[in-house]
Amino acid sequence: MAIEGARELAAELKAIEQGKGRPVYLVFGSESYLVRESADALAAALGRATGADVARVDATGKSVEAVLEPVTALSLFSSAQIALVRNFAHLLTGDDADRLLHGIDVGVGEGSALVLVATGATPADKIDKRVKGYKGLAKRGVVLEMNTQKPEDLADWMRRKATDAGLKLPANASELLLARVGPDMGLLKGELDKAILFCHGRDRIDVSDLEMLVGKSREDAVWDVTEAVSRGDARGALTILEDLVTTGTFPLVVLALLVRQTRHLLQARLLWDAAGNPPFGDMRSFQSRVGPRVPKGAFGGGPDDVTTIHPFASYKRFEAAREQDARELRDQLSRLRRADRDAKTGAAAGAHEVVQELLLDLAARARNVA
Repeated sequence: MAIEGARELAAELKAIEQGKGRPVYLVFGSESYLVRESADALAAALGRATGADVARVDATGKSVEAVLEPVTALSLFSSAQIALVRNFAHLLTGDDADRLLHGIDVGVGEGSALVLVATGATPADKIDKRVKGYKGLAKRGVVLEMNTQKPEDLADWMRRKATDAGLKLPANASELLLARVGPDMGLLKGELDKAILFCHGRDRIDVSDLEMLVGKSREDAVWDVTEAVSRGDARGALTILEDLVTTGTFPLVVLALLVRQTRHLLQARLLWDAAGNPPFGDMRSFQSRVGPRVPKGAFGGGPDDVTTIHPFASYKRFEAAREQDARELRDQLSRLRRADRDAKTGAAAGAHEVVQELLLDLAARARNVA
């Protein structure tokens, strides 16, 4: 298992060391940590290979000429120049794209290079592969796309990071990190670094360490509400709700997340039934036994579709759905939607009270079913 895109990056870094650098590099994708790390590594390697200075350029509101200036202007200290450019997506269409590509062809000197980096953090920072600027850059240089990684690859990456620090990271510990932090590699690295420091002098990072160090996400906490309700534990569900509200989560947000999670559970149960209820244990067996039988985008795609959310989250929903009844989930979803309508229209008490009443009602239903 390997981080997607790492092999391509390593090949380009080696080519640069061998004096085979290109005039332009485009690094983009949804995994912003990898995008930033890769772009910085390319710029640093180009600088070492050529003795060039590295200029950081924010292209927001700038013309093509202003963006190209660092790699076309002569330097008193170096014949080559490297420009690490952000926020340039507006230059990839129309006449700007023509001027940018022409400028690269005729203006970028020997050893100089543009490293264009787009993390997709804002709409203006997203790359459209259909535009002529993107296609032109791909023809003239190197394109590296770094997107969200597979859970098993992230787990392997975290284990290697821990090993480099002299610590073991058991599989259940890496799974907990993924569950609480999600697939964002920057956040994962931050939490792992914190655990490595905490466990200094020991030989491993245990689940108990991470449970203490890594706070639950808002969605994790709402999932705990769902689990408490399914057990008929009204007091537990209300306690978690109050903790969420106290820490600044609005009751309507809790309600919206409850609706989404219940929708995911119902979708997963229906899909698992349609697939013939194939048995699965861990993430790997889920992907091999259930994944191929589940059509992607079955419920429209996006965050409300259990088949298109992150693979680890999808696995957890299917895992929980095995213990659920489809009819009960439909009834629960109907009750949640009614509460959502009441809270938003003011047909009942305030949103906080509506959610409290909802949890009491759902917990009571769970006890009656049991």
